[in-house]
Amino acid sequence: MNFRIGGGWDDSAFGGIFIKQRLGEGWDPEKGWDPDALIQHLDDAGIDMIGLISNVWNVGGQELFVHADEVKVFIDKFPDRVFGWVGINPLQGMETLRYIEYAVRDLGFKGVHCYPHWFGLPVNDRRYYPIYAKCAELGVPFAMQVGSPSVRAHAKMVARPTLLDDIAYDFPELKLVGLHVGTPFANEMCMLARNYENVFIIADAYPPVEWERDLLDYINQKEWNNVDGSDKVMWGTDHPVQAFRPTLQQVRDHGFRPDIEAKLLGDNAVRILNL
Repeated sequence: MNFRIGGGWDDSAFGGIFIKQRLGEGWDPEKGWDPDALIQHLDDAGIDMIGLISNVWNVGGQELFVHADEVKVFIDKFPDRVFGWVGINPLQGMETLRYIEYAVRDLGFKGVHCYPHWFGLPVNDRRYYPIYAKCAELGVPFAMQVGSPSVRAHAKMVARPTLLDDIAYDFPELKLVGLHVGTPFANEMCMLARNYENVFIIADAYPPVEWERDLLDYINQKEWNNVDGSDKVMWGTDHPVQAFRPTLQQVRDHGFRPDIEAKLLGDNAVRILNL
């Protein structure tokens, strides 16, 4: 399978501009995606399955929120093509824990997602720990944007990959997923995935043509102490930051061995996310 992991529609002003430019029909800035149009885009690109996020942003003190119930509409209509990530605000205490439980247990979401930079709280802060414990209890991965925040987003860099060291060590049962490769610290992200069995990478947002040599070597298991790099990385797009068809072709242009390409484009996601 070819999976696009770790994204969803973005109905913020920034995301809406990208979507209208690249997608045209099927996107309404007030309503988001039309489910049938989304599936047609997947079919056109040769993609079997997509992960959608119930995104949560906090821009300039204003929270922008897509509820998990909205994403569940897509899952119910195309259960073999769509799965959900529940996006969270890490600052809402027990409300966040109840929301995670609802999305995972009641709605069947496959993972939890966070944009830490919008909230200004380092990801190894104790306030995150109940969230990590809840994810470990439910057996779902926690995915977070790692590395630099968006350009000129007025957001703090609170998720440098090295901060994941505390989390991975303290929660060995938690699958911890770093989004966006950790750029510009891809070497740190690969180091964490190499050092811990429970740390994984989604290579999204940055086009495959720009993937760092550290990431490519990790996927290809070129380092002497790299025993499972090809099993730890999943391809994604962060759509609409990347369009489906071009980024998929860029992955193939890297010339990975067929077995490694198959893992990158879907097999790893099936295993890690229990799809």
